[in-house]
Amino acid sequence: MSDGAAAPPLAPIETGHSPITRSRPGSSWPERARRALGALPWPVAESLFAGLGVLDGLVRPRRRGRALEWASAQPRGRHGRWGLAIRLLANHGRFIAQEHLVETCDPTALRDRVRLLGEEHLAAAGSGATILLGFHVGPPRTPVALQALGYPVTAMPDLTSRAAASRPKPSEEPTVRAVALLQARRLLARHEWLYIAADGPPGVEAYRIPLPGGPVIIREGWLTLRRLTGAPTVPVLAHREGSRRVITIHPALPPVASDPRADADVCCTVLADLLGSYLRRFPEQCRATLWRP
Repeated sequence: MSDGAAAPPLAPIETGHSPITRSRPGSSWPERARRALGALPWPVAESLFAGLGVLDGLVRPRRRGRALEWASAQPRGRHGRWGLAIRLLANHGRFIAQEHLVETCDPTALRDRVRLLGEEHLAAAGSGATILLGFHVGPPRTPVALQALGYPVTAMPDLTSRAAASRPKPSEEPTVRAVALLQARRLLARHEWLYIAADGPPGVEAYRIPLPGGPVIIREGWLTLRRLTGAPTVPVLAHREGSRRVITIHPALPPVASDPRADADVCCTVLADLLGSYLRRFPEQCRATLWRP
């Protein structure tokens, strides 16, 4: 780990000032529908968009086919193949609603809808540089929810957005990613916390974790940061329970191995167990399957 001053103690975020950085809309649905969300109570908006998610999926043969293919690969539960596919599409709609509502929600209201498990693993990581390793499963904007709980987390997408703003040409995308990774390395050198998705972006494909219905593609970006900084890497998974999101902090991955391939293999084994367990418990919340190549 790089030398430097320790990070400041964790402190609650002021409720009048949201730390949220707005992002581009994450859906192809009409913009006026997204704007209307702010006028609706949270549960109503989620239910409405769950229905729209199902309708959207049913009228798009490719998306419907992906949902059915995924559902067919899972163990037969009480919902059956079509039932699981419908629940997956409904979860997609809820994701769109949550992505917008989390941006605009008062931090106090957001805290009331978040349950944090495994907080002791954050304490074990200490106040120094830490990589919080997320995945594209469950509800969106886990860094925002952690910020609302008082954790000083910087999200990798925010760094990428800042880098893109300074280099707006599409042809400069590789440069944008390189700049964002450099900023992330500097952030960790200052003993701060970084949230980054293991399944990217950024980074080229590092390896694949085989799961029923298709593999999870693990990207190289976080592995590079882990090797360069030696920062503890703490897996973070989130799932939805009714109108509440549950964020689970898992024990840190083993310390960085000197051999990069050996380090990736050790991490892959741990992450495969975590994702396999998540899939068995929450197959309808594995939204990324709808966009798998």
